[in-house]
Amino acid sequence: MAEGAASPDLMARYLESQLDFIFFFYGLAFMLLGALCLAFARRLDDDHRPLIRLTGLFGCVHGASEWLDMSALLAGDASEFLLARGVLMTASFVLLAEAGRQGLQSRGLPVPGPWIFIPLLLVIVAVGVLDGVWSAKAVARYLLAAPGAIAVGFALYSLRADYPVSGRWLMVAVAAGFIGYGLAAGVIVAPAPFWPADIVNQESFQRLTGVPIQLVRGLLAVMLAALAWTAWGRRVMQTLDYPGYSRHLKRQFIGVLTSLLGVLLLGWVLTNYLGEIHRQDTESEVAGDAVLLVGSVEREIAIADALVKVLANSPSVQPLLGKGRSGGPEAMRELLDLEVGALRPVRASIVDRAGNVVLSSNSAAKGWLGQSNLSAVGWFVQAIEGRAAREFRIDAPERLRTYLTAYPIHSAEDTIEGVAVLEVSLEGLAAAMTRFDQAFFVVDRNGVVIITNRSDEFLRTLWPRPDLPPLRLAEQLSEPQRPTMLPREVFGGGWMDFGGRRSYVLRQRIADTQASLVVAAPVRGIMASRLLGIFITLQVAIAVLFYFFGLDSGVRDRLQRQLHEELQLRSRDLARQAATDALTGLFNRMTFNERLDSELARSERSGQVFSLIIFDIDYFKEVNDVYGHPMGDQVLIRLSQTVAASVRRSDLLVRWGGEEFALLLADTDAQAAYETAKKLRLLVSHTIFDQVGTVTASFGVAQVLPGDNAETLVARADNALYRAKLNGRNRVELSLSVVDPLELSPTL
Repeated sequence: MAEGAASPDLMARYLESQLDFIFFFYGLAFMLLGALCLAFARRLDDDHRPLIRLTGLFGCVHGASEWLDMSALLAGDASEFLLARGVLMTASFVLLAEAGRQGLQSRGLPVPGPWIFIPLLLVIVAVGVLDGVWSAKAVARYLLAAPGAIAVGFALYSLRADYPVSGRWLMVAVAAGFIGYGLAAGVIVAPAPFWPADIVNQESFQRLTGVPIQLVRGLLAVMLAALAWTAWGRRVMQTLDYPGYSRHLKRQFIGVLTSLLGVLLLGWVLTNYLGEIHRQDTESEVAGDAVLLVGSVEREIAIADALVKVLANSPSVQPLLGKGRSGGPEAMRELLDLEVGALRPVRASIVDRAGNVVLSSNSAAKGWLGQSNLSAVGWFVQAIEGRAAREFRIDAPERLRTYLTAYPIHSAEDTIEGVAVLEVSLEGLAAAMTRFDQAFFVVDRNGVVIITNRSDEFLRTLWPRPDLPPLRLAEQLSEPQRPTMLPREVFGGGWMDFGGRRSYVLRQRIADTQASLVVAAPVRGIMASRLLGIFITLQVAIAVLFYFFGLDSGVRDRLQRQLHEELQLRSRDLARQAATDALTGLFNRMTFNERLDSELARSERSGQVFSLIIFDIDYFKEVNDVYGHPMGDQVLIRLSQTVAASVRRSDLLVRWGGEEFALLLADTDAQAAYETAKKLRLLVSHTIFDQVGTVTASFGVAQVLPGDNAETLVARADNALYRAKLNGRNRVELSLSVVDPLELSPTL
């Protein structure tokens, strides 16, 4: 049972020794959360943006605050630094509370305006002035952190309906994380002298669970950062809407979490390894110092113990306690001077069995510290019972430190006839020991400091003693009450807070006494080594994050370029589809109209002529009727390919519609166009079409004339084609100005 009970305590002590690393990853997680929220907010353009942006600012500021707490743990604290940390922490909670306020307001819930922070901050400042920074920080957590985090949680929970069903779990998880953090950070606070901080606080939580609350907060921060990363990734996936990027983000998310977890674990191991090297050196150094200091004290008291035994066993003492006491006062003093004179005691006395002082080195003393009879004094009772009595004493008015040792005086019949007592001054020893560099404290059984090289701690109680009366020795000596150097009584060695600094504290008992020596060594070297491990871990973590963010940026840029190229290809394909005929692949009438307007404008500006040829296949309906429409389509395709291969690249060949085609010839007059049409007619008539054999085509040619527009030019070319049909087909007709006005009809 004892071993099982000790295990949680050992775990708690171990986790307590790792608070610096816990503060490190706690702050790192919140900074990552803040950066992700700020990046997320830039992608939002709705009412949710203030909530996410303020939450991001809170994460960055609060992460910096946690790193300052880590610095205080590593390098020591000061009142100014404590105040600065308290202000920064309160500012972060103001941002969190404002995020919650705006989040609830955006959902239409009745909330107070920003003015609410004025009275809250005034209360926090007032508590800080009246009861110190720690109490003010506790109140800030009650008034700002708890309601702010819970409000953010409820605001995020209310947003779940705005997201797809597959993503609602994410908002619920983030909301639960913030509510959990509100309870961990805003309810479980540092101990303070008011309710409920005096009952529900960090110390009671650690006693109950064996886990420091900072670890719980840090794990919640890591969870929130991971969830924020997931939300950010889903948002980016929705923006890009590219399956390849979704797979990349999933791999990246797993990679980042795995890598950071590995970096933190290895960093923890490295930090402990580097700190353990100096830890062992410090513990060995402190143990050696303790042996040296205890040896100095034990040598001093050993001399006194030896002398009091010599005095008790001296043959000259027995006659002083018998019925026939011999020797006058001068002889008695000479005896004491002879036995203990070299030690120069404060006082030395012989006390009979009844408790009366029969001999004293102080001629003016009629008793012991004003007591005529010592039968009820503790050290006398102990010695008269046959046991050696030893104790450290302090003369309160003069603050004189002494060591008292008493030894029973045995008769020849081995009965106890009295007590020899010797009280020696420790002022010389104390003066010699003050030159020691390491902080040390010789304390009595009540923990009161009787010898130390820290003059401010003389006569103070080193650790809290609820079993002592309210008025302690220091208060009896009119000294103000101050916090104890140690939070609890220490047994053996351990790492703990000592006077506001993390230190290795070793307590070693002084032999055969109820006093002990306490040595405290601040962990400068250890924390410097641990800080090196933390710094290396931070550098590697940043490198990992930059690698993955850089990788993500590269993948995103590549995918965006790919999407851009695909969009360009799709745009060109759509433009091509819009500008070409689906069957033949030739340009369509829309493209022809655009090109014709361009040529007309160019001709009007420069006077350069161009011509238009319109032609169609003769008796094409019979081809469809005899061979079917698929074969008719093949004729159209073959004819368009044949003609397209025979015209200039600067000419525009289009499918006009059905079996009709148009050819726009740039920089070509009527005669040249007429010759081109004749060549094309012969080419078509000599082309063999599968199953169909040969077909013929009729052509109409027109040259642009001054004052022409698209309609008149097309009409003249179409009329020329019409004449070719009327004149027997398979021929070319040229549009003449004298012929164009004639209204031709199939009956003429």
